[in-house]
Amino acid sequence: MPGLNSRPLWVIGSGGFLGSTLVRFASSLGFTNFPSGQVPWNNPLERKRSLQTNAVEFAAFAQGADATIIWAAGQGGVASQPRPEASEFAAFSDLVEVLTGSEALLGSQFVICSSAGGVYGGSAAPPFTVDTAPVAINAYGQEKIDIENFAESRLLPDYRLVVARITNLYGAWPGVRQGLVNRLCTAAVIREPIHIYVSLETLRDYIDVNDAAQILLTEIQYRINSPTANLIDKCLVGSGRTTSVGEVIATVTNVSRRKIPISSSDLAYKDLQPKDLRVVPTWIEHGLDYLPIELPAGVKRLVDSLVTAPRWT
Repeated sequence: MPGLNSRPLWVIGSGGFLGSTLVRFASSLGFTNFPSGQVPWNNPLERKRSLQTNAVEFAAFAQGADATIIWAAGQGGVASQPRPEASEFAAFSDLVEVLTGSEALLGSQFVICSSAGGVYGGSAAPPFTVDTAPVAINAYGQEKIDIENFAESRLLPDYRLVVARITNLYGAWPGVRQGLVNRLCTAAVIREPIHIYVSLETLRDYIDVNDAAQILLTEIQYRINSPTANLIDKCLVGSGRTTSVGEVIATVTNVSRRKIPISSSDLAYKDLQPKDLRVVPTWIEHGLDYLPIELPAGVKRLVDSLVTAPRWT
């Protein structure tokens, strides 16, 4: 059990790409991780029961200390097929209902991991900042905006909210290959072709998942330590570097020393991908002491990890 001066942390989605990385870095950045039970996300009834049980156990784990809860359970993307009962919004709604009924956790800091690409997909005048009005151009982005708005309407002022909008993640991960960089590196290693659904001039901010987790936890600490912390705050987590899809392909090709067979696919959801998603991360504005890994070095680390992984993963 943590002491009263610790910072108890509950990462919801701790088995996922970002969530598992947050758990891994939690202790080194001053948090005490709560070993939550697994949530059956695709079973609405059991999902809510599990979230309720975890909330009760986390309250006992926190022992009245200043607690932080991070929602990092989202999955899917632009091309995902909607499943209302298993949607991220449905699961998030269950959690909000649990939290609003938990007197022991009132006053905790609640962090929502959102998608910068999703919420700024239709926004005007990049580079985008946390003050940019979010405008979605696809169902994935709209769900992220709906979650942000729902949290604000239901959890304030009982919880202190932080909305963390995160750019494109990549990095070593034993699960499903998600994101362009991971897919390209996998294609290079297993020598299989890959489809690209956007223009090679498409601009994105790519950040290694290790950097994203550490920056997010540092941003959370920044707000905990701030004497002027707001009931709701926003942060934008990214590398601060803009890279085109063509540059990413060239980087993976050079690092892996393998030519990747690439085809451009003209699919319906191609138009749901914005061309320019330049952003200004808040860690730069706040002067936080952190320097994310450069893309070539991050790709090298990812390729090395894939070479040692079983082919079927």
